[in-house]
Amino acid sequence: MSWRREDEVRVQCYPNGKSIILRIAGFVLIGAGVLLILLCVPSWAWLAFLGAALILLGFVLIRKQEG
Repeated sequence: MSWRREDEVRVQCYPNGKSIILRIAGFVLIGAGVLLILLCVPSWAWLAFLGAALILLGFVLIRKQEG
């Protein structure tokens, strides 16, 4: 028993980013967003994130060593 598709496959075309101005604007916006996050998040939050990352890394190393 062969399977056949009764309805047509829909294809949606997305615009490609050939505009250099839009590409540069995108990078500028990304950079501004990263800068705002770095400046507005308090240092204790960054330290808490670093601590959680170190704990996670420790668990990963222990699991790799066991198995």
